[in-house]
Parts: sequence; structure tokens; C-alpha cells
Amino acid sequence: MSNFTIFTESKADVKFLKDFAAEVFNKPLADSNFDTLLSWSGYKAGGILKTEIQQNFDEGKETIIILDADNDIEARRKEVMNDFNAYSIPIHLFLFPNNASTGNIESLLEKIASNRKVMDCFLEYEKCVSEHPKPLHDSRIYSYLDMLLYPDPKSGGNKDLRKEEFRDYRNKDHWDLTQEYLLPLQEFLLPLL
Repeated sequence: MSNFTIFTESKADVKFLKDFAAEVFNKPLADSNFDTLLSWSGYKAGGILKTEIQQNFDEGKETIIILDADNDIEARRKEVMNDFNAYSIPIHLFLFPNNASTGNIESLLEKIASNRKVMDCFLEYEKCVSEHPKPLHDSRIYSYLDMLLYPDPKSGGNKDLRKEEFRDYRNKDHWDLTQEYLLPLQEFLLPLL
């Protein structure tokens, strides 16, 4: 299928999914295959379905929704499915990190980090400071790349490779896109791509 739009929360999701599809399926996806919602509930701004989703449906395209599960995957799945049933728009829904666990895209990235020694250091650090509010997953991933890209995080020109939109998820020194943890995402996307 090539007649679809993937609606995601952020540019981080788009960059990851583009790299994942190119690496695993050998299928580059264009920017036109994506629309960014800017939040998990961005598909229903003010309780009204986002115009681009309705337009996508009206044009006969498949609607793929990929969001973070956050703290309650079943509540999130139920809410999204109920919303789209009310809008009478069929969707394909996947919830990061693996369509079965709570978490987000950063939870997924933590699992597929190639350099386990560096990633495990951050996890130990979080245990050490557990009496204080934990650092955000975003900070952990940014710091992980900061360590791996030292001393020049802009080795890709003017682009800071630590930032979401410039990360290279196909870089095997940083990420393992063949990780078993990604099988649910691969199985979800296979019939759609």
C-alpha cells in the first residue's frame, strides 16, 4: 500500500519511522507520508477532528496513527479508538514503545541503543538520584548521543545530530534497528508498507 498518511506526535517520531522503514523494509518514506500532530491528542484539537485527518479519509487514504502509550496503554488505546469510532474513520493504531507496554518513543530508543554501557550508565544515574524527580527520557537520549558524538555533535555539518530531527537511527554504532524489541512495529507496518 502506498496510499496512506502516518499521523504521529512529533518530528522525532517521523525521523525514526523514516529511518526504520528505509532500513528494515528498504522503503524510503517521503515527508508527504507524514503529518505531525504535535501532541498525543493533536488529532482532536478542541474536540474537533484535525482537518488533515478528515481530508486524508475523504481522499480514500489509509489513516495510520502512531502515538505514545504514556502511563496507561489500555486507557490510551480505548480513548483513541473510541474517538475515531465516533468520527467514523477507520484507523490503524500503534502505541510506542511496542504496542503492549506503557512508555513512549524514548522508551523504545532506550531499548534499541547499541552502546549498552553508555545507556546503562544513565539508568544507574537515575537510580542514584531516585529521591529527586527523574530526568526526562528525552534528556537521557540526548545525553546518550552527546557522549557518543563527543567532541563534535555537529559532525554532520551544521546539524546537531543529538537533536530529534537530525538523528541518524541507521547508524549501527548508536542504534540497533534489528533489535527484537522492534518486531511489533515491524509486524504492524509490514502490511501497510
